[in-house]
Amino acid sequence: MLFSSLSKTSLARRIFTTMLAFVLIVIVAVSLALTGIFFNSYETAASEELGSSAESAAAYLEHATPQAREEFFEAKADGVRYTLIASDGTVFYDNAVDANDLGNHADRPEVKDAASNGEATLTRYSETLGTDTMYAAVELSDGSVLRLAETRHSLVRFLSDMLLPMLVTMVIAAAVCLAMTSALVKRILKPIDALDFTDPLDNQIYDEMKPLLGRIDAQQRRLREQNTQLEQAQNMRRDFSSNVSHEMKTPLQVISGYAELIRDGFVDQANTSKFAGLIYDEAQDMRHLIDDVLTLSKLDASALDDTAVPVDVVASAQSMNKRLSKFARDEQVTVTVDACTRAVVLGNDALIDEMVHNLIENGIRYNEPGGSVTVTITLEPLSAAEQKDVELRSAVEAEGEPKPERAEIARLKTTAMAVLRVADTGRGIPPEYRDRVFQRFFRVEKSRSKETGGTGLGLAIVKHAVEYHHGSIEVLDNPGGGTIFEVRIPAYGDGTSLYG
Repeated sequence: MLFSSLSKTSLARRIFTTMLAFVLIVIVAVSLALTGIFFNSYETAASEELGSSAESAAAYLEHATPQAREEFFEAKADGVRYTLIASDGTVFYDNAVDANDLGNHADRPEVKDAASNGEATLTRYSETLGTDTMYAAVELSDGSVLRLAETRHSLVRFLSDMLLPMLVTMVIAAAVCLAMTSALVKRILKPIDALDFTDPLDNQIYDEMKPLLGRIDAQQRRLREQNTQLEQAQNMRRDFSSNVSHEMKTPLQVISGYAELIRDGFVDQANTSKFAGLIYDEAQDMRHLIDDVLTLSKLDASALDDTAVPVDVVASAQSMNKRLSKFARDEQVTVTVDACTRAVVLGNDALIDEMVHNLIENGIRYNEPGGSVTVTITLEPLSAAEQKDVELRSAVEAEGEPKPERAEIARLKTTAMAVLRVADTGRGIPPEYRDRVFQRFFRVEKSRSKETGGTGLGLAIVKHAVEYHHGSIEVLDNPGGGTIFEVRIPAYGDGTSLYG
């Protein structure tokens, strides 16, 4: 494996450089430590040996005659320098240099120490020679001092002698690291190369990689979910287009047929007004259908106004009740709004009005003559699940939200839920249909919905509006007979003020 050809981010290169650096540092550190220990031990032993030789020589010279002393010094030629120094510092004898050529040695440290303590051993470094000289001195009974001197390698010189072996060791270590790294990288990468990313969590892999595989698995599940949602959305659009075409075809056929009859003169003057009324009613149904389709299109494309504002649900309910009062009288249904003083949410005011309008209108449309619709609005504490959802949405940006007002709503800090309940006394909705009533163009009673002018899109708009405001909607049984639609939307602050 040629590491020079690998990129700086290569795993093999990083392992090799890390191992090599570690090994070389260890080699240098251990070599320096062992050299220091060995040098110190070696010098200590040499010092003790030189001191012992000095004591033995001093014992001999103590009782030797001058002639014997001279012969003793002349016989010493083993690399150790012997010098006899008088008490005044004059050199008597020296086996390496003529004593007459030597100056006074009284100021030499080893001589002074021996004169004071009886004996001395020390080492002095010669900057000129780059060597150490070890001295051992012993005082004789006549006050003279016998000094032995031996030239030694300094620690620096000793280390320089170790340089070549250290370099050879480093080269060998680098070669060993190269071979070990190649084998180690192959072994490390083997389970990585065998990873099956179709099901990341089923792989047998290092514990350190499990969090990464967990994130990959979560991302894959999210992508699969998004693909499923995308496919569902595409199917929904196709079905929606087909349903819109179907829903508009009937009134267009009626309008076209009646208009053709009037045009061709098959309708007498007395029935013209009746036929014109039928054309008008069908045109109104078409207008309502187109309005609902446009509203859903805006919701699908997030094409609503970007501004999120405080909206009072109570005021919206009261306003929608007035707007629908004629329709309620015509259907012989009584509508009552029983609400707290104020229930403020943050969002789109037109969408809140559309949601409330559709719920009340549905309650009237699918009721019985003499029936009632009761609209109740309260502020309630958050449930544990709602509190957790609010904290989560307040802690992070609204990921993937296409419009800034959605992000603002997502970060809304609330202490209460605005709860809107619309209860009617109609026939009710069977449990098996309660999840499907929010689908576009779904009707529990198709014939009756046609008769009452329902487009089949009202509850789909309600569902979108609730989700837009990060709320929830549930279909419940009315204990007195009929259906209750319960909407829960995070309140703006505590829900009592239009200013938070």
